Amino acid sequence: MDDLLRDYHDYLYDQDKSEQTIKAYMTDLYSFSRWFEQTTGEPLAPDSITPLEIIDYRNTMLDQGKKPSTINRSLISISSFCQWAQQNDLIVNNPAEGIRSVAEEPLAPRALERKEQLALLRAVRKSGNLRDLAIITMLLHTGMRVSELCNLRVSDISISTHSNMIAVREGKGTKRRNIPLNSTVIGVLKDYLQSLSSDVQNILMAGTQPEKERYLFYGQKRMPLTDRGVRYVIQKYGYLAKIKQVSPHVFRHTCAKNLIDAGQSIDKVSKILGHSNVNTTAIYTMPTERDLHMTMESISWE
Repeated sequence: MDDLLRDYHDYLYDQDKSEQTIKAYMTDLYSFSRWFEQTTGEPLAPDSITPLEIIDYRNTMLDQGKKPSTINRSLISISSFCQWAQQNDLIVNNPAEGIRSVAEEPLAPRALERKEQLALLRAVRKSGNLRDLAIITMLLHTGMRVSELCNLRVSDISISTHSNMIAVREGKGTKRRNIPLNSTVIGVLKDYLQSLSSDVQNILMAGTQPEKERYLFYGQKRMPLTDRGVRYVIQKYGYLAKIKQVSPHVFRHTCAKNLIDAGQSIDKVSKILGHSNVNTTAIYTMPTERDLHMTMESISWE
């Protein structure tokens, strides 16, 4: 069986699967192989796998308290292996085909807690980098996608006594939308723009035609900031603030969760995020895992 698993491992590489995906598939298969041998007393072989064993393995993982996402990934790994075995005439049918996955309870996506947001902002302010402060503040307070942030031009920003807006010209599906700016973002943006030298400000504002307009944020060598550059900035301050699992999309989730928690309606939040369907936004009304823990803790006797 080890030889077959090595052949399958090579097949995954030939399919240009990522290192992470290959590692996950092989880990799942070795776990299934050990369980199969312990349960049946026989080494795992493709032609000895039946739907009953796979269902039994699924139920065993459920009894062990494994997360639905972990169980479903294991089922996918087993099914992929069996499909490969079928293609190589090792078995006639895929025994994993048609086996139901485990239903997952919908929870709101990962969002930064209030104390995490404050810790992150403290780390940025301590650095004194106004560009990075503007980037992180805008992501937290506008819910913009990282690609939308990178494509911003100075002319997309409107700060006046009548209107404070950012025009997102290249949203998902090339949809344009306007995002209102709150006082927190306005203050940080003003500080950032004022910190630039007069020469740089002239460069930023040069040109009246769209193709000549300058970007709001630049990275190294005066090149427009990229998605990768923004991720580096976020991970840098996430590390300094001792926050795990931080990414641009977590910032977007955080903005949405903050708006929902503040009592804003789904249709308004959906408009700000640029969702084409309010049902997409409804996920943010679901409780997070932390919310459920706090709910149960509220009746604790300790």
